[in-house]
Amino acid sequence: MDGVVEDMTQATACAETQAQGCRDLFEIAQRGRESVDEVAQKGGVEMVLKAMEQHADSLEVLLSGIHIVEKLCNQHQKNVLRFLGGSGVSSIVQAMTAFPKEQDLQEVACRVLGNAAACNAGCQSKVAEGGGIHAILRSMSAHQDAEKIQEGACRALRDLAAYNASNQEEIVSSGGIQRVLSAMDKNQKSSTIAVLACGVIRNLTACNADHQEAVISRGGVQVILDAMVAHPDLEDVQRAGSWALFCSCVHNVEIQRVVGDHGVIEVVLKALEKHRTEPKMQEAGCWIIKELAKYISLKSQRTVFVASIQAVLKAMDKHSSVKAVQTAASSALRCLASHGSCGWVKTTCLGRCGRYGRKTTKTALSVIKECEVEADEEEEEGESEKEEEEEREQDQEEQEEQKSE
Repeated sequence: MDGVVEDMTQATACAETQAQGCRDLFEIAQRGRESVDEVAQKGGVEMVLKAMEQHADSLEVLLSGIHIVEKLCNQHQKNVLRFLGGSGVSSIVQAMTAFPKEQDLQEVACRVLGNAAACNAGCQSKVAEGGGIHAILRSMSAHQDAEKIQEGACRALRDLAAYNASNQEEIVSSGGIQRVLSAMDKNQKSSTIAVLACGVIRNLTACNADHQEAVISRGGVQVILDAMVAHPDLEDVQRAGSWALFCSCVHNVEIQRVVGDHGVIEVVLKALEKHRTEPKMQEAGCWIIKELAKYISLKSQRTVFVASIQAVLKAMDKHSSVKAVQTAASSALRCLASHGSCGWVKTTCLGRCGRYGRKTTKTALSVIKECEVEADEEEEEGESEKEEEEEREQDQEEQEEQKSE
């Protein structure tokens, strides 16, 4: 270790020495966590970044440098902060710009930027401010058939967009939605890209009507459904797709109609049935049913509406001890009951109560009763408003008669 540091320090102008030094550091770091810490403590991160900055035109230095940076920063927050505290992002972006056709370099660079962004909000901002988002999107555009680059890029964009409105806006305005949907469409066999790309869409669209419209207008619903249909046995794909669809239409009635017209509910119901034992899938599925409850009640036949109720009840019963599932299922059942007609919800629940445990039965009946009370209150309010309106009309008539007299 000391010999490598000495060589790199004394021969900063020699590209060959710097490249070999980066490779030697990589071999040392391969030995384990303690070796990674040793390299970092002796200034390895800063030394490699300096080499990359001084030899920005040397592919050999940049490639070996990026590999050791990834090794040092992978799941190591202290080293990520060292990386971001120096010229880390600018060095990576400069390398990506200098050699846009080098797939290995682009692939590892996307992973480095994504790993840095995953630490915290401050790290997200530094990666974006250093030009990371644009570099990632350029890499996706130049290597559309390179599965590993698309995978690393989607992972990075997902983490850059998480709870960060500024980064979300930059990704969308820079064509990120098109790039992500294209990655899914061109790599339909890759379940990993499907999950990561749905994660990007989820983080970009939740409660943002403009971004929701951007996804819908570019055929996003069909692309997500194609991924779910292509991987029916993979719970993570079904869950990620359900969350992406939910976030793409949450609190947006117009988008909900479009999502519903694509046959989303039928795909989600199949996923819920196939992955009944997976609580996270059940939670995601119940939320999309909740959001599309009004559409289901207006557009769907009774069989689909009843199937939705049954799916929610099964989720409640199978995962009675999972709070997240209970919350999502109760919300879904409540919305179905409030939008349902002809007493379908109440009839279905009462007809299946004997098949479920006491807790599920009690919760379902409580939700129905709550909806009935709300409906009665709304009816009473409506009647009260009608009476008040009649009284106002009568007073107005009396006043007009008095004026006439």
